[in-house]
Order: sequence, then structure tokens, then C-alpha cells
Amino acid sequence: MRAAILALSVCAATAAHAQSVQQRWDELWAKRETADAQNELARIAKAELAKDPDSFDGNWRRASLLVWQADAAADGSELKAALGKLAWEAGDKAVAAKPDDVRGHYFAGTGLGLYSEGVGILTALSQGLEGKFRDRIQTALKIDKDFLDGGPQAVWGRYFFKLPWPKRNVAESIKVLSAAVEQHPGNLRAKLYLADSLAEDGKGAEAKKIAQEILDAPLQGDVPEKKRMKDLAKKWLSKH
Repeated sequence: MRAAILALSVCAATAAHAQSVQQRWDELWAKRETADAQNELARIAKAELAKDPDSFDGNWRRASLLVWQADAAADGSELKAALGKLAWEAGDKAVAAKPDDVRGHYFAGTGLGLYSEGVGILTALSQGLEGKFRDRIQTALKIDKDFLDGGPQAVWGRYFFKLPWPKRNVAESIKVLSAAVEQHPGNLRAKLYLADSLAEDGKGAEAKKIAQEILDAPLQGDVPEKKRMKDLAKKWLSKH
């Protein structure tokens, strides 16, 4: 009886700790545009991985932070390639720990895509990474295409735009991203990607209208992400 009570107490304490960590992570994630928040987020993931290098939570959290950081780095930069690769690797470890969870597949695929933007898409293709990217993102789409307000859909639609000729398929990019925006009108990243694809397809007026919608969108929900997209939309409009 005492052993059963002790076991229940340990389980309750473990659950309470996990809930506390998740709550703190969420609080910091909402402030992740600051260096202090990023440093604290990294410490949380590092502490989890120190206890268990194969930890699902430690690896998906690490991957998500690395994706955020890699996304801010310049295309063609060593920094973007390095951060993207680390995100890809951490995401794959999360997949190994919990293959039915969308987070590992999504962050691994997104990290791989960011790595490709860092080394250059042609280089990534020469390394045979296209199939690996497709596998991860398509699995994320099958598990939960609506994760992060349609995140897997946005990445999938961007993929068709980013490919070089003759693989590039702007029409398919527009199709995927239009569906994503219709289902997730608050996803400003999907809207910005759609604006890019529409402009490439000769639909400049429609693209500018969407970019302006991004600037006019309220700052609510994932505020750091929306701020980043608004900044990019402003730069996009200045060039179009």
C-alpha cells in the first residue's frame, strides 16, 4: 500500500514538473523575439536533454527554437545552414522518441528546409535532400496539417516556389498556399509566401493587396511571429 502511494506521489510530482516547465516555456515563447527569452528557452531545452538526450520534449523544444533563429538568418549564410541543420537533427530525435507526434516531423522538415536555404537550394538538391524534406513535411501534413495555424501547409506551399527550374511549380505553390490562407486567415507567413508566388505568376496587384493585409492585421496570437511577418511584408512592398 505504501509503495503504491509512493508511486502515485512520484507520478504526480513528475506531472506537476512537466506542467510547470511547459507553462514557463509558453511564457518565454511569447517573448522569443528577445535575446533574453531565447537564452532562457535554450537553457530549458538543454536541462531536459542533460537528463535524457533522447527526450521528446527536450528535442522538439530545441528544434523549435533553432528553427526560429535560423529563419532570421540570411539565405546563403553559414549561420542559417548551421542552425537549420541542428534543428533538423533535433527534430529527427523527437521523431524517434514519438513518431506519431507532428512536432518532430514539422520541425525536422522545416529545419532541413532552412539548412537548404543556408547552403543553397542547388547544393541541397545535389546532396539528395529533397526526398528527406518531402518525407518529413508530408508526414507532418498527414498527422496534423493545421499545426501552428497551418504551418505544415505554409512550408509545403513554399517548397514548390523555392525549387529551381525545371522543378519549380508556382501554380502548385499558389494552389497550396491559397488553401492554407483560406483555412487559416491569421497565418501571415502563408499570406506572405502566397504574395511571393502570385507576384512571380504576374499577379502583382493581388500580391500587393495581400502584403498590405499583413501590415493591417492585428497584433494578436503569436505576436513575435506576426511582428516578423509584418517587417518582412513592409520590406516586400518596398521592393514591389
